[in-house]
Amino acid sequence: MKLIIDNNIVIILGNFYLKDYNLKDYNNIEKSLFKMLNKHSVDLNGYYNVFIYHDKNYGLIIDMQKEDLEYLDYFNNQIELNIEIIEDSFLYEIEDIFNFDDNLLTKFIIYQKGYKFYLEIKDKISSIKLGNILENSKIIYGKQAKKIKKESKIIKK
Repeated sequence: MKLIIDNNIVIILGNFYLKDYNLKDYNNIEKSLFKMLNKHSVDLNGYYNVFIYHDKNYGLIIDMQKEDLEYLDYFNNQIELNIEIIEDSFLYEIEDIFNFDDNLLTKFIIYQKGYKFYLEIKDKISSIKLGNILENSKIIYGKQAKKIKKESKIIKK
C-alpha cells in the first residue's frame, strides 16, 4: 500500500490488499477507506469525488479529490463521498527498455512516446516479475494512460 497526500489523496493498493474488497458494495468501500485513512491519521471533512481505478493485474488506485464548496460550510464536520469505479488498464512508464529481459517483455504491449516507453500487461505475470517492473517504473492510470495509448506508437504487441 502506498499513500500520497498532496492536492489530492491517492491510495495505491496491490491485489494482495484487496481480499476484503467487494467493488460492488459501496458501503464496504466507504468503511474500508475510512478505516485505512484513520489508521494513517488522515483527517477528512468535506465533499470528495473518489475515483477508484481497478486494474485486474495490479489492483486499485484510489484518487480522492476534495471539492471546494464555498457557498456554505455545510460539510464542515462531515464527510461526503461521491464514488466512481473505473475499470482500467494501468501503464508502467520506463525510461530504459533494455533493463528488462526479453522473456518478461513478451507479457506486455509496449508503447513508445518520445524517449519514454510504456508497458501494458497483456498476459498474467507473477507478483515477483510485477515487483521488478514496479521498482523500475512509474504507474500511469486514468485519462493520462488513455491519452498515452492514443498518441503513442506500439512497438511490440
